[in-house]
Amino acid sequence: MKKIGLFYTVVRITIGVMFILNVIGIFLLDNDSQQSRLVFNAVQSLLLLIVTILPGLIERKFKLNIPDFMEVIFIIMCIFHFILGEIGEFYIHVKWWDSMLHTLSGSMIAILGYSLANSIDQDHNQNKLTPFFVSLFAVCFSVTIGVVWEVAEFLVDAFVGTNMQRYLISDTLEPLVGRAALVDTMKDLILDTLGAIVIAIIGFIDMKNGREAFKNWILRREPESLESKSYIPDAKAS
Repeated sequence: MKKIGLFYTVVRITIGVMFILNVIGIFLLDNDSQQSRLVFNAVQSLLLLIVTILPGLIERKFKLNIPDFMEVIFIIMCIFHFILGEIGEFYIHVKWWDSMLHTLSGSMIAILGYSLANSIDQDHNQNKLTPFFVSLFAVCFSVTIGVVWEVAEFLVDAFVGTNMQRYLISDTLEPLVGRAALVDTMKDLILDTLGAIVIAIIGFIDMKNGREAFKNWILRREPESLESKSYIPDAKAS
């Protein structure tokens, strides 16, 4: 088994154990508040477990070969969000946690934007996309994903009653009023943009000088390479 396969196995076993322990705790405890928290933790664990399957499914569905290190960084970012941020309440107790993740996610999604643009260019054997266009696409792609995420947070808050957009004071749950209620959302979008711009500048200089530092970040259509990736079961296997 490749190292990436071992990585996925360890992550999934750890998440699975967390999920089982939280489910057991739900039935053992009588306190409604603690039960609600355990239900929340179990849901977050289940969502993270589902997320770990996505890269492999995308590779098989679209016949792509995603670089291993990109998958590892993606899963680590998800662990930072679901396990540390939500379950560990880092979003509440560590003031800079949300800002750090939005900056890093903005950068990582911009890298994905570079990869997509370069992959499309190479698939058509043209190599006509200019460094400026690719950099602009990376920023726009990252910011768009950031906007979609904020819309998702708004909808979850509206229908589930959570506080993902931090429009409530964490301790008292009193609603913020006016400009104060917009601060978290706008800060997140600004940090997403800044993270993307940093990568865009690096990528522009890299492509302009022909150094090809981003060459290993290209998603490639190599169906034969997927046979060696054993971290997701083959749906056709009996």
